[in-house]
Amino acid sequence: MDGPIFGLCSVLTLVSTAIALVRAVAQRRRKGDYFRVARRAHVVALASSFVGSVLAIPVVAEVADRATMAELSSLISDIAAVIFCASLQVLIIDWEYRELPHDASIACRIGFVVVVSGLLIWQFRRTDPARLGLDLSTSYAQFSDVRTYMLTYLGFFAAAGAEVAVRAAKLARGAWERGRAAGTGLAVAAAGAAFGVLYAVSRGGYILAYESGHAWPLALDNVISPALAGLSIGCVAAGLSMAVLSNSRRSEPLRRSVNV
Repeated sequence: MDGPIFGLCSVLTLVSTAIALVRAVAQRRRKGDYFRVARRAHVVALASSFVGSVLAIPVVAEVADRATMAELSSLISDIAAVIFCASLQVLIIDWEYRELPHDASIACRIGFVVVVSGLLIWQFRRTDPARLGLDLSTSYAQFSDVRTYMLTYLGFFAAAGAEVAVRAAKLARGAWERGRAAGTGLAVAAAGAAFGVLYAVSRGGYILAYESGHAWPLALDNVISPALAGLSIGCVAAGLSMAVLSNSRRSEPLRRSVNV
């Protein structure tokens, strides 16, 4: 299922990235640029999601690994997912706050990206998939280094997704009265973040269950987890595009709606 799901996500995120870039260029020419940070975070989130989705397609991953080294595509895809989550956090925080300073909050999210990415690279080198012939997936959950690597990535994904889901839901409720399209888009994005949390819980739950000796069939995880990941990426990309396009004339109402 990975090929069709992430292939569709790649197309969707590529189109969404193009829309975000066009809007970013248009907004730069206007006065009163309230969301310069959010616009950049939006583009980075979609672009990183596109990279991660492309490298999650088995055929593409195999070609990339043969051209470089074993499982490097998985490492880059996972780091792209971390950047995707952190960019969404920055985006939502910048949308949510109007007068309160939030530079420190944004800096913390960026710092977490650096720390988590560094941990993943270190754990990747320690695991050494090329030498041992491993995949960084639940198929090799019997190896402790693989479990540690995946739980590091999934733990951050779950925490970031939960924050984005809560904040986006709050924004959706506040924006509903000012524009139903924007409110609907934010609600869809919140649902996408919730699907991301479910993905992390599903895949991480399998790893923990395997460690305790009570894992469910791997074939079931290989169906459920990619489906949840695809729903997460699709809903976030579509929901954010709907929200920003419906609010293309002026971004200020999003902040006013939740800070009145």
